[in-house]
Amino acid sequence: MKKSNINNNTGGTTIDENPEKAERIKEILQLKDNLFRYQQQVPLSFDNLLFEISQRPEKIFRNIFQLFADMVNHFVKPESTNNKKDKEYKGFQGFNTKQLFVVGCDMPFFADRLFANRFLNVINSLKKGIQTNRIYFFEGPPGSGKSTFLNNLLYKLETYSMKPEGLMYRTNWHLDLEKLGMKGNLEKRLFEIAEKTQNKELFELLKNENLKQNNGLKKFIDISCPYNEHPVMQIPRKLRPELFDTLIDDVDFKHKLHHDRQYEWVFKNEACHFCSSMYEALFDILDNQTDVLNMVQAKVYRFNRKFGKGISVYNPGDSLHKKEITNPHIQKTLHELFKSDNLNYAYSFLAQTNNGVFAIMDIKENNIQRLKDLHGIISDGVNKIGLVEERIKSLFIGLVNPEDMKNYTNIKSFQDRVISVKIPYVLDYETEVKIYEHKIGEKIYKMFLPDVLNNFAKIIVCTRLDDKTLTIKQWVTNTTRYKFLDSKRFILKLALYSGEIPSWLYDDDIKKFTPEIKKKIFEDSVIEGQKGVSGRKSLSLFNKFYTKNLKNDKIVTMEMVYKFFKSQDELKHSIPIGFLESLVSMYDYKVLQQIKQSIYFYNKKQITKDILNYLFAINFEDGVHTCPYTKDRIEINEDLFKNFEAIFLGTVSSINERKKLRNDIRKEYITKTLAQEINISNKKPIETEQFKTLFKKYTSNLKENALLPYSNNKNFRSAILDYGKKQFKTYDKRLKEDVIRLLDNLQKDYKYSEVSAIQVCIYALDKKLTQKY
Repeated sequence: MKKSNINNNTGGTTIDENPEKAERIKEILQLKDNLFRYQQQVPLSFDNLLFEISQRPEKIFRNIFQLFADMVNHFVKPESTNNKKDKEYKGFQGFNTKQLFVVGCDMPFFADRLFANRFLNVINSLKKGIQTNRIYFFEGPPGSGKSTFLNNLLYKLETYSMKPEGLMYRTNWHLDLEKLGMKGNLEKRLFEIAEKTQNKELFELLKNENLKQNNGLKKFIDISCPYNEHPVMQIPRKLRPELFDTLIDDVDFKHKLHHDRQYEWVFKNEACHFCSSMYEALFDILDNQTDVLNMVQAKVYRFNRKFGKGISVYNPGDSLHKKEITNPHIQKTLHELFKSDNLNYAYSFLAQTNNGVFAIMDIKENNIQRLKDLHGIISDGVNKIGLVEERIKSLFIGLVNPEDMKNYTNIKSFQDRVISVKIPYVLDYETEVKIYEHKIGEKIYKMFLPDVLNNFAKIIVCTRLDDKTLTIKQWVTNTTRYKFLDSKRFILKLALYSGEIPSWLYDDDIKKFTPEIKKKIFEDSVIEGQKGVSGRKSLSLFNKFYTKNLKNDKIVTMEMVYKFFKSQDELKHSIPIGFLESLVSMYDYKVLQQIKQSIYFYNKKQITKDILNYLFAINFEDGVHTCPYTKDRIEINEDLFKNFEAIFLGTVSSINERKKLRNDIRKEYITKTLAQEINISNKKPIETEQFKTLFKKYTSNLKENALLPYSNNKNFRSAILDYGKKQFKTYDKRLKEDVIRLLDNLQKDYKYSEVSAIQVCIYALDKKLTQKY
């Protein structure tokens, strides 16, 4: 699809042509970036948080599951389709995942159509709040790109969280020391606390002249919630429904807030044990809920995998965490402030990724025990440290090889907590081609005849397909009626898995391709891509082929691809018997259709002349005559009759068949057309019934049989080879026009170069494809 140019129809000056405007836009964008960075650093007061809720509740009320889903949908866009009916079919929709898995990533991951649909189904369930107490295992064989997939996914989560649309907030306790009763010699009192607790941060704070204000001292201490608790959790549960109803004017969102499962946590969840203790301690001093909540701030939740903040990834060799995490300085400060031991600033390693992502790379070594330890946490959302219960609501993700599934499948109670998403080897040949393009560059397309690179990828992908899928066999029961459909129907699968319903299917089979059948085929595909040529092996084979066939700058043909795979002994048991031959047949059929389409020329005036000249010529002996209907001087000979009659009978028709047709037309012309309609009724030749009948048959057969007149014509083959040379001028005008139109259309409509267009035409003529299809 051609990309539109936004300046095509404006008639105005482009931005590039106006330096002042371009500079101003840069300044505005820079201002926006600076403002956003400032907003990230400065937490929202509780009043400002309430204002934000009233203005954009859908962005504020987000937990990790909603944020993650929003992130994916931010980067992934559905591909547009003109087929409205096809939008109803689930499982084969096209998605552009380039921004999520390729752009800006050190190692790109190429998601094919089937995996993209599977992945988006899971993401949509997260968004809806379905199946949140689960661990999501992405399962696939070695070399399927699981690690690359997860690394890119988590990298884009970090990236998204730094964008305005990716903000999520966590609780920051902004303690007003003056309101907590620490009046008078505040600076002296804080120095005493700093000395007792040996709090270096507090010492630095007290010495910093820039932070001093009023009586010579900044009067706040900030303590972040170690569990990344959402600020709205600090509002007592019984107050939330009425408060949010009052704040939010959007009736539609209010309905979703109260009834959609994705927002259940807003009213159901409570604050973590630390925040609950902090609230109680503050309320005991202030005796006022409003004053307590005014010490709550909304701080931007920054995801940082490197430091394990919001994202933690555990490899099999990483040691297990058993001890609780504490901060003696904060703990002593809290004790001095509140004179109470109830505020326990201790937490497990799980707190760092609470409301974040906890990821396990492969279920091996220490990760086996790590997974077992997560069992109860995933199920109930509870972890015990000492006597304290931690409420853990994280997005748990794992990668697993098929052979490692035994490490958790034997735990029955764990099985219903696992959501398995297959990451198979690529099953969409178009995605496989993108992988080759990434390695070689866009120049790769110029090295192959059109469709030949796709066929190389199809052969690789066919090794990954499974013959055990039943639905496709129940759908297309008879394969023998198709000249190029293999018995296993892999060629049909390859088309479907790339989002195409083949045009070569018969109408009755297309009618049977119901949404139910399509859904079942999508479900069957889950067992495929677990065997065959891996992604690494595919690149190795392509490199081997590339080195052998492209070193002399030759254009790669289908014959080269066929011979290469026939010579690969290691693939003999992977490529089904007869598949290569069926693929070549399908390629031949497609090439023939392209050539027919390119040489076909619907010219009403020319067709009219051809019919009138023929009707005149059948009444004369060989020689040059002038047709009274067209005023053309025509050479009447067997070639003229043969070329015209081939449109109706085909080139394989016998002389007797052609003469019979000619005699029948002549008889009708003399007895009815000429004698009655022209001479008696004074009709023009183009108004006669015979002309109308011939015109209709001619036009309907012309496209299908566009190449037939030239299939055995040696001059046609020679003219194609001589195209662009001096000799080309010596050929008949009509022949030259057809050759020029053929080669031009192949280049314009099917992306051939001039050289490859000539090459493919000679290929079709030498293989006598018109006689085969």
